[in-house]
Amino acid sequence: MMTEDVQKSKYAELEEIQKEARKYYAYEQAIKLMLNSIYGAFGNEYFYFFNVDIAETITLQGKDAILYTEEMVNKYFREFWHKDTAAHQQMGIKVTERVKSPIGIYIDTDSIVGNSLIDLDNGQTMTIEDLYNIGKSDMGTTVSGHESVSCQHNVLNWSEDRGLYYAPVKRVIRHKVSKKKWRLKTSSGAEVIVTNDHSLIVFRDGIKTEVKPSEVKLTDQILVVCK
Repeated sequence: MMTEDVQKSKYAELEEIQKEARKYYAYEQAIKLMLNSIYGAFGNEYFYFFNVDIAETITLQGKDAILYTEEMVNKYFREFWHKDTAAHQQMGIKVTERVKSPIGIYIDTDSIVGNSLIDLDNGQTMTIEDLYNIGKSDMGTTVSGHESVSCQHNVLNWSEDRGLYYAPVKRVIRHKVSKKKWRLKTSSGAEVIVTNDHSLIVFRDGIKTEVKPSEVKLTDQILVVCK
């Protein structure tokens, strides 16, 4: 049975950890707000130093930082976690084997709704939700409300150097989203619903540009596959 002093010590330790977590969350939000503001300024055509390339670089550097963080976290747990006896002792656990599977389920929650249609390499067109249900036989690493399943199909994609092609998909992830969402509809009737911070590729004055949903203009053109 835990004594009252030990219990108080545990609560104090937990409160200290939560305080530290709140501090770093505040840091994260402050940096995110600052970077989003800088991105918005350079992406605004009325800004004196307007430059689409700089705006896109800010977004790409953010993505690179996220991917590098994921790489370093996985590296730690695969190569060093089983050797970190100080951490094991502090947590009251015993670890002898290295971690083999990736730690993160996913690293970015920019999303589109489940009824969005996608084209597969087998000639089928289906919703992302249907594709998710197909992969349910292999749930993989998952947490309730943030389910991750395997994907055996390639999905239609586009790049400047390759044009239209079918790209492999590692996992299909379903998760709860409380962010604001945008419904974007083209003059041809095609539409997509995405989260507020999802990046979109548009062609503005013939130049491929990455923008947020709130920055899309009526004169922007997007790539649409016609059936």
